[in-house]
Amino acid sequence: MSHKPMLSLLLMAAALGLAACEAGSTQPPQGQASAALSPTSAGDTGKGGPSGDEVLAVVNGRPITRALLEVYAAGRRSPTGEPLPEKRLLDELIAQELLVQQAEKAGLAQRPEVRRRLELQRRNLLAMTMLQEEIKRQPVTDEELRKLYDEMVAKQPRKEYKARHILVKDEKTARELIARLDKGADFAELARKHSIGPSGKQGGELGWFSPSQMVKPFADAVAALEKGAYTKAPVQTRFGWHVVQLEDVRELPAPEFEQVRDRLREALQRRRVQQYLERLVQEAKIERRQAAAPAPAPQAGAAPQPQADAGGADRK
Repeated sequence: MSHKPMLSLLLMAAALGLAACEAGSTQPPQGQASAALSPTSAGDTGKGGPSGDEVLAVVNGRPITRALLEVYAAGRRSPTGEPLPEKRLLDELIAQELLVQQAEKAGLAQRPEVRRRLELQRRNLLAMTMLQEEIKRQPVTDEELRKLYDEMVAKQPRKEYKARHILVKDEKTARELIARLDKGADFAELARKHSIGPSGKQGGELGWFSPSQMVKPFADAVAALEKGAYTKAPVQTRFGWHVVQLEDVRELPAPEFEQVRDRLREALQRRRVQQYLERLVQEAKIERRQAAAPAPAPQAGAAPQPQADAGGADRK
């Protein structure tokens, strides 16, 4: 059985989780964090409870500690990424605690759907923390970053092209336009009159582009031209027939290493996660069990079907 579908889902979750981990948003599920991080003595309002943690507020006998505030603050930032004021964060935690207490009084924590969501949050936190631990165990080195940078630069297109084109529906029209160009017709004027492409109004001007941005037959035709020249034979693509003129060529500078260092680090971390998850999947014993299909709804007027006796042979 192929593990590719499951790996794809795991990698998607891991990518989202890595972003959350890097942002510090690894706070426990609401309603569980205070129990996990607060001193056990509900009435302790001073400093240095059983955990040695500072108590910042007490809400109906329940303490809110600095440790809890720090965890909460790690996942809260202003729109500009700056830390939020401590007073605001503490006010939010107090409001949260009030709501948690009301939810507990209403018995919400015992509802099946709430229990399932809390369990998913717990699992997600553990999974993302495990990924963090794995990345810490195998940190990305400068040597690896430089190697990936060299590979990226080697694969990057080294040139950009500036060109015009005339797009028509058939080869015959394209050849007629080339013949007119051979007699001295202006390329831009022909493009404005005859091109069916969106750039026709601009005289066929396409601006600067790299070969990877164009379909291969078009990119190959452009790369083969000298500056100022146009194609002597029509170029066919899935869009139609093109007459292409190359206006200019320029070298595409590679980005500086420091400009892309963070992106390279993220790419290598994703690679680490992928390898780690693949290893876990290969080492695990995974059994997929098909869920039973729901019974078809009875048709109007149909006689009810007898059900299997709970104590008979159909019972598992």
